[in-house]
Amino acid sequence: MSIMANRPSKESLAEMPEIDFTKVKTLGRGLRARSGRKLVLPLAGVRSAVGKTQVDVATAAEMDQATVSRLEQRDDALVSTLRRYVRALGGELEVAVVFPKTGQRIRLDL
Repeated sequence: MSIMANRPSKESLAEMPEIDFTKVKTLGRGLRARSGRKLVLPLAGVRSAVGKTQVDVATAAEMDQATVSRLEQRDDALVSTLRRYVRALGGELEVAVVFPKTGQRIRLDL
């Protein structure tokens, strides 16, 4: 495991799927954004925002639909499982340590 600064490349940002936030607002656990804070979404919200179904994700991640459903309802998950899920959405998972007092952010390369 190595530690590196959290700076996504322009190429990785260009490859991210287009997100339609109008779809997200209707989800039960919904869209939460506070002034000066980052957008926080449940997994199902992210999936919906990129226009994928649970079946789409299950097929791409080589899981069954029931596994995707359970993952979206969990409060915790293995990093490897989250990585598969996010890649099935067309994204990349980043894990970072954030120090609120200093604003320092260190990306973990897992």
